[in-house]
Amino acid sequence: MLVHLTLAEGRALSVDLMIDALWPDDPPARAHNALQVKISRLRALLGDQAHRLTYSQGAYRLVLDPEDSDVGRFVACIGRGEAALRDQDHARALVEFAAALGAWRGAPLTEFGHDPRVAAAQLRLGELHATAQEGHAEARLPDRVTRSTAIADLRDILEREPLRPRARQALMQGLELSGRRPEALAVYDAGRRLFLQRFGLEPPSELRAAFELLLEAERHATRRADLLQRTPRAAPDGLLAASRWLADDGDLEGGIQLAVRGAWWWWTGGSRGPARELLEDLLERSEDTGAVAGAAQLSARAWLGVFRSVTAQAAVNLDSSERTLRAPGRAAWSRHDALAAVLVAERLYERGEHSRGGRLLRLATRHYGVAGDEWGQVLCGTVAARGRLLAGDVPGAQAATYARLAEFAELGDHPGQIMALDILGYCAEVLGDLARAHTLHRQALDLARRSESPDWEAAQLTRLGNVGALAGTANAIDDLTAARRLSTEIRSETITALSRNGLGVALHLRGDAAGAAAEHLAAWSYYTEAQSLAGLAYTGARLAVVHATDRDAAAGWAVESLHQAVPTRDPRALAHSLEAFALVVEDPTDAIRALGAAASLREASTAPLPARQQRPVGVRRRDLAREMGAAFMPLWREGAAEPARTAAAW
Repeated sequence: MLVHLTLAEGRALSVDLMIDALWPDDPPARAHNALQVKISRLRALLGDQAHRLTYSQGAYRLVLDPEDSDVGRFVACIGRGEAALRDQDHARALVEFAAALGAWRGAPLTEFGHDPRVAAAQLRLGELHATAQEGHAEARLPDRVTRSTAIADLRDILEREPLRPRARQALMQGLELSGRRPEALAVYDAGRRLFLQRFGLEPPSELRAAFELLLEAERHATRRADLLQRTPRAAPDGLLAASRWLADDGDLEGGIQLAVRGAWWWWTGGSRGPARELLEDLLERSEDTGAVAGAAQLSARAWLGVFRSVTAQAAVNLDSSERTLRAPGRAAWSRHDALAAVLVAERLYERGEHSRGGRLLRLATRHYGVAGDEWGQVLCGTVAARGRLLAGDVPGAQAATYARLAEFAELGDHPGQIMALDILGYCAEVLGDLARAHTLHRQALDLARRSESPDWEAAQLTRLGNVGALAGTANAIDDLTAARRLSTEIRSETITALSRNGLGVALHLRGDAAGAAAEHLAAWSYYTEAQSLAGLAYTGARLAVVHATDRDAAAGWAVESLHQAVPTRDPRALAHSLEAFALVVEDPTDAIRALGAAASLREASTAPLPARQQRPVGVRRRDLAREMGAAFMPLWREGAAEPARTAAAW
């Protein structure tokens, strides 16, 4: 009886449940009386602690503080050890995990047979014991003196339970710290084969991310010198004028070839508008001659689509670039074609068209691999990381991008560093670390200004403003207003729409719903013309929220947002649309299913809502729980079980 009451951890156990626990197969004829006899005996054994055993409304409860029992102290030690590990306080973690392991005296409660409640407790405690062993080993890894014994203990854990991802990841970390990276990679490979054999699945994402970090470190160590030799040089001053001069002087082909060679640097160096005008002029002259388009003309058309991809005609221009790059019978790509393909792929990812973006990026990666162009492969890896981020794999994107940032920094390549910092800042924002996001975007903004690139300056001002709005900082609206003004000056309609949406969020959080609606509607007009699924999904959700007082209008926007979000297959975009739907839809069953689906998607993509946007969602959930009572959780679980299908139903 004491075991069952203690394992209940302060919860009340009904008389019938107690009888079933004590006499599962053959209860006595007068079971209630027999139970009362045992209760009296237990009170006597408890002595001056008998007041802890209470009775109310047909149920008994043992009142316990968290550390009044062996189990409670064991669990508390593990909790404090885990917290210390998160704080990088390895000495404190070591003390707590050692205390937990010291309290373990073998498999618990074995004398109580096969009672299901006891069996569940045994499983839980056994898992916690393994967790304590893993934490105890992790706490010793940073210390060179204790690292070897920690590695040996982790090997023992994996020998007993080879499918424990935390122990495998910690072992990989210990081997890497010991300078034994090949062994660490082999440990991952062995685990990967086990997961495939047992379940037909890849290892968990955190284990894959740890492996990718090791693999990238190994690749980086072997190619550093080659990378330094292959960094592309900046275009010389006056290249735009020289390209036009060649064409004016009668060498149109030479002018086009020179323009293609400078396109990457005009894109990254703040000359996107003039470069677009130059390419339009040169290609128009070429078409007027009636000559068959050669390789240079095809490359120029692909790049023209890139430069036009920041306008409202993005969809048709990206289609044009992709068709030009993948035209049947076309000769092998040049390096400049591959660069155009990388940028088209990046824009497709941002629009929610991941399949198209992935196909084009794989072609570019293959080109750079065959050519032995390491810098190009680093660039492709950076854009691939952005694709992973936009598809919901935030930890994987973050791990891969840190490796790319280190490579670009060593090369002194500012454009690459800005791209990587932008991804990392967005990852931090998605994960809820707004202070870290602000720091990363500030670094990117400083580099953009040093590079004299107004396009990236406007983009990073927008990012900083978005983060500031979510954090509640005073200068968020100033940053977003500056971004909108600058993006309008350089005619980057894409960044203008982003800054308008950011302003809408900032204004709404300040209580200006009318101003927020105006900004979001302007962004909606752009995304409609640009046919951007991702942009429409996000903006529709924001319009639903700002129109919350008009339920019919708000619900219409929310449903439209869902229609746009589902095809993107971006779990964060879908979660955002579902939350907006849940906030404005009147039917409580639909709202609960939507909240359950959104919570499932956010957990899977490790992308929590920022605190200031979480509050109305939390209030809505509490209100629905009070309104629906016992029906709440089944509906919640129904939505969480199949979030994509739940969203598609509306």
